[in-house]
Amino acid sequence: MTSAIERLRSLPEAFTFAGFRRLTGFSGQAAAVCLHRWKARDLIEPAGDRAGIYFNKLKCPQPDASIRVQALLFEYPSATLMGESVLHAAGWITQIPARLTVAVLRRPTYVSFRGFEIRGRPLTWFKAVHGVINAPASERVYGMRALTPAFALVDLYADPKGWHPDPDDLDIPDDQLTQLVSACERLRVRLPGG
Repeated sequence: MTSAIERLRSLPEAFTFAGFRRLTGFSGQAAAVCLHRWKARDLIEPAGDRAGIYFNKLKCPQPDASIRVQALLFEYPSATLMGESVLHAAGWITQIPARLTVAVLRRPTYVSFRGFEIRGRPLTWFKAVHGVINAPASERVYGMRALTPAFALVDLYADPKGWHPDPDDLDIPDDQLTQLVSACERLRVRLPGG
């Protein structure tokens, strides 16, 4: 009989429930029981509630941001960094968001991931911002596609009920004002005082 440690050594740093079943040949119920026991023994860590993705703590004792982003992108290939996460990364605000905010294609329900705020957006939103998402890997922020800071700011103001940075807390570089005006026009949003 194979021990839990031997099984974990044969698994990658991150794995899915379906992949675990394929590798072990376990039924759905047997796999769920096994993973539940491993979680109770702190041998694995779920990527999030109902995510069906697990981190193998034997190989990855402290899952870092890059492996968490990979797990998120596995579930949400459309994930795009947005909002306050982009503004902080660009140095436009000094407040540090508790979680990374990402836009994903809208769906009826969402799987949560630790460390991420998931916001559903329609396909029309993705089409509207398509040209301003940094696609090359060298320009990615935290390993993800991201809105430009100007579009991230304007998008925040597009939601009247959402969080809006205090104008005194914003540090918008002068060379970004043209992009800010373009973002306002493209998303049809008027900034306060603008």
